[in-house]
Amino acid sequence: MNLEQCASVVQGAFLSRIQTSPSMEAVKLPVYTLKEMNEWLSPDPTSSEYQQDIHVAKDRLGSLPLAKEGLVLISLTGQRAVALQQEHVGKLIPSNFAIIEPLCELHPDYLEWFINEHPDCRKQLKIATQGSSVTALSIQMLRTLDIILPPMDVQMKIGSIHRLLHRKNRLLQERMVWEQQYIKQLLMGYLEEESR
Repeated sequence: MNLEQCASVVQGAFLSRIQTSPSMEAVKLPVYTLKEMNEWLSPDPTSSEYQQDIHVAKDRLGSLPLAKEGLVLISLTGQRAVALQQEHVGKLIPSNFAIIEPLCELHPDYLEWFINEHPDCRKQLKIATQGSSVTALSIQMLRTLDIILPPMDVQMKIGSIHRLLHRKNRLLQERMVWEQQYIKQLLMGYLEEESR
């Protein structure tokens, strides 16, 4: 089954075409960035608080692609996917992402896992970007991406296990960071005692 048979696939907004100067007729929107996607997918819990914002005309708000739960984004250059969560809601999605909105029995967490982990999908994505000087996926290629669509209960199990494993890895990484900081402080304490 092709992805376009069970989801709409569109490109994000070209920021240069919609950006305006700060004014009474403009609204400031946070932008979903590739850095944010990479931090979300990474098991490393450290993240920066930097937020990219853009001003857009209020009258264009209704036509802009804004993040909402249930959408899946694919980085057109990094070929990685993320199922958007509550903390992403309301962010403007730029043109370096494809936006996938499931239209039928397609679970977002399953689709994230399938795109990022399934060997057949990874192979399709790799082939799609070979022979090009710019290794970027096209929206049309993504629409014709072959996907395996098991029953919804199976998709939910796979997606849930994938999400829980990701969370476990982040927590383990966070624990390691805390342990390293604790040991560092402990060792510095020993030095301070010796110098008294």
